[in-house]
Amino acid sequence: MNHLKITVLLLGGTLTLSSCVTILGKKQTIHVDSYPQNAKVYAGTKYIGITPCTYKSKIAESTLTFEKDGYYPTTISTSTKMRGAIWWNLLFTGFIGVLADIPFATKYTNLYYSTNLSAKPQPYTPTPSMASPTVAPEMRASHSTLSKIALSNSNTEMKAKTIYRKYKSAVFMIYTSDNVSISQGSGFFVSSDGIAISNYHVFKGRFKGEEIIKLSNGNIYKVQEVLAYSEQHDYIVFKVEGNSFNYIPVTKRGYEIGDEVYAIGSPRGLENTLSNGLISQKRSDYFIQISAPIDHGSSGGALINIYGEVIGITSGGRDDSGANLNFAQDIRAIFNETYQHIYKRQNIYQNENIKIYLRSPVDRDDWKQFHCMF
Repeated sequence: MNHLKITVLLLGGTLTLSSCVTILGKKQTIHVDSYPQNAKVYAGTKYIGITPCTYKSKIAESTLTFEKDGYYPTTISTSTKMRGAIWWNLLFTGFIGVLADIPFATKYTNLYYSTNLSAKPQPYTPTPSMASPTVAPEMRASHSTLSKIALSNSNTEMKAKTIYRKYKSAVFMIYTSDNVSISQGSGFFVSSDGIAISNYHVFKGRFKGEEIIKLSNGNIYKVQEVLAYSEQHDYIVFKVEGNSFNYIPVTKRGYEIGDEVYAIGSPRGLENTLSNGLISQKRSDYFIQISAPIDHGSSGGALINIYGEVIGITSGGRDDSGANLNFAQDIRAIFNETYQHIYKRQNIYQNENIKIYLRSPVDRDDWKQFHCMF
């Protein structure tokens, strides 16, 4: 009888030890993943692979480090808890030990680890079409761009109601951002295929490639490409994605002090506001003083003559005066000397007053006295 007991105890001890050995000696399969995937994984300092991946290890405790371009490195701790299983198993004998070994062996031979990676802030890099104006303060319009701008020399006068009904859908609101705040200005189409004009200062410091426009019907379009701009003369020409837009033709005539004008823009976000006034004075070749009321948000709006033609871009005024001192940039600043050569046969430049390319630009020190309507 004693021999039988000894035999049972020895057998039970052998089974217990063997069951423990199955846990002690077996390599574990570690399954590793990350979101997003394709991250490099290191177990301690050893390179394991690219997520998702698996590897085998006997190490009870370690760390997993995940590395991926554009994301912060992430390290997590791993623990197999094998030691606890072993000591638990040693408390049993015989078949009980074997039975205890089965769930631990199943549980701890396949382990799963996953983590979420945190993205690093992405530095802004301007696209070529949105190049920083500090690098190139002026980019003149190409022959191709200028040839697509609609021109007019109409002799038919229009009333204010007619001008507004005809062109309200050609003027839009512009939204730009400097990654801190969103600002609103105005702009208008000068061709049916999406060539549009606004003030340079509406876009200055905000060339992110994410600018959008909103038409009066609520439709929204992205600014696709900047075609020309001048910080000195405060204009920008750009292409809006899409086609078949309503547009306002650019005048081929000059203007005089006392001419009646109409402004359409979105002052203070009040979409497509119409105001009227007179040309009060010519302050320089590119700088027109007007009495038509405009305000912040009007920048980039259309200044239209009684023939329904654009003559300027509403741009600024004096906040510290009750004299209704407002200003617009002459639209013809966009048409450079190359344009004069191409369109000489159209007699755009008919008199000395409008040969604006041959004379001095605006004194920008004077401009600093005025606020920009944006």
